[in-house]
Amino acid sequence: MSIDHIGFQIRTLSNLISRKINQMVSEEEETLTAHQSWVLDYLTLHRDQEIMQKDIEKKFSIRRSTASHMLQLMEKNGYILRISVPDDARMKKLIITEKGIEAQNRMKDRLCRFEEIFQSNISQKDLQYLKQLLKQLEKNIQ
Repeated sequence: MSIDHIGFQIRTLSNLISRKINQMVSEEEETLTAHQSWVLDYLTLHRDQEIMQKDIEKKFSIRRSTASHMLQLMEKNGYILRISVPDDARMKKLIITEKGIEAQNRMKDRLCRFEEIFQSNISQKDLQYLKQLLKQLEKNIQ
């Protein structure tokens, strides 16, 4: 395998992003990770909808076991509630708690600052093209 492969470069960049965001998030919330913060953001934006674990799995392209473990931790730490659905006790509706909303509000500023740093010195045209390329790469492997 060559380190010039796009997949390798994306994986390396992903690791750097996660590490930096986790560092920024942990300065404010000891028990919250970058991925959990993104989930809180998603739940905040979709509070008017019924969000289930499978929705998180699909949105964040993660396995059921990964989502389950992450959501259990988030529930244990008081950021979300998982409520059984009357029609199917195996399904759990995800509800962001007041603590989760407050944490997400604090994290928004940090994540926005990270995005500003991350995207600095790149034109809007290039950023738009990059987003298109990334969507195409994702589509290619689904």
